[in-house]
Amino acid sequence: MTPDDGSAWNGRRAQEPRPLIERYQDVAQLSREMLAAARREDWDEVARLAAVCQGAIEQLKRAAMIEPLNALEQQRRIALLREILQDDAQIRIGAEPWLVELERLLGITRRAKPDG
Repeated sequence: MTPDDGSAWNGRRAQEPRPLIERYQDVAQLSREMLAAARREDWDEVARLAAVCQGAIEQLKRAAMIEPLNALEQQRRIALLREILQDDAQIRIGAEPWLVELERLLGITRRAKPDG
């Protein structure tokens, strides 16, 4: 099975021309799904969705270079980016206990390793 680059997310194909603001909405939806997975502590799903999200972001970047947003879409874009940042912050908070435990384990490993 080939890795998911986000091009087929939600049954869509990369070749389909879609308005730029819809691409921002796709990333926001993926962000919400990642947050839901993080709340379930389904870190494999978070990682899978993060990979899909990365592909969607790459497509968005390419589209943004050629398609301008009007004033209303710019406002919607800002609102979506705020939502994405809030989701990201919540995901990081959910991941922190795991990261703290990982740091603790790495600290034990470093101390247990003989010097020199």
